[in-house]
Amino acid sequence: MRRTKSEVDGDWLRWGVPSSDELVVSEHELDDEPEDLVLWGGASSADQPVTWETHAHRSNEILFPRSGIVVVRSGAQMWTLLPGRGLWIPALHRHSVRVAAGAQFLTVYCAVGQGPSLGDRPVAVHGTPLLYELFLHLSAREMSDDARRRAERVFFDLVVPGDERGAMKIPDSGPVGRIARDLLSHPEDPRSFGDWANEIGVSTSTLARRFKVDTGVSFGQWRVLLRMNVAMSLLGQGVAVADVAEQIGYSTPSSFVAAFKQSTGVTPMAFRKNADR
Repeated sequence: MRRTKSEVDGDWLRWGVPSSDELVVSEHELDDEPEDLVLWGGASSADQPVTWETHAHRSNEILFPRSGIVVVRSGAQMWTLLPGRGLWIPALHRHSVRVAAGAQFLTVYCAVGQGPSLGDRPVAVHGTPLLYELFLHLSAREMSDDARRRAERVFFDLVVPGDERGAMKIPDSGPVGRIARDLLSHPEDPRSFGDWANEIGVSTSTLARRFKVDTGVSFGQWRVLLRMNVAMSLLGQGVAVADVAEQIGYSTPSSFVAAFKQSTGVTPMAFRKNADR
């Protein structure tokens, strides 16, 4: 059953005050690595929104949603993950995670020095059903050392960089940080770039240069990216398309549908079917 705006608290995505039914994990110690395993972890599901506040692991980590939405934030970067799109997080890299109610996801830990070398920063990776099932096979069955090593090699071969669309930088200081904080809390805010420049007290040209330096994109591109990330989270929770359009500042559902398809390549309904699968 689909839910309307009044039945869903979308603020869980916005990195502000948690929703009333949200579970917040504030203390998350570094994990000990099993001495005899290269890969370990398991599948989980969330009956309510869950936040793991900023933490790190001794091992590399890969997050794969099987259904629903998982949002990861690390420093000024944020990723919205959905089925088919995972995230590689290097060992000791501090990050926080939010999982929507109803999401099912796989958390895989990988011993340092084993597996793919994807750099020292989080990287979006393809999250295929085969990769998901292969890890469950590795974690659930007794097998010989040779068989396990072969399966691990196949698993690592499947962990390849994926589509970075949807990843966005969120500055937390200076004039651009102020704009980002306000729009994270209120993505529907209609103020123009000129309005923001006047409020902050700088010229539009100065603010435009600062925005490009701090986020890598223009103000208009960044706001669309933010709105699409919020839209994905709300669609994944079952919010009606018309209500999503209203919550993120589009005057009509049709204008939202057009913007969403241009940004993601699919319609909101097609996206929701993928997130629900």
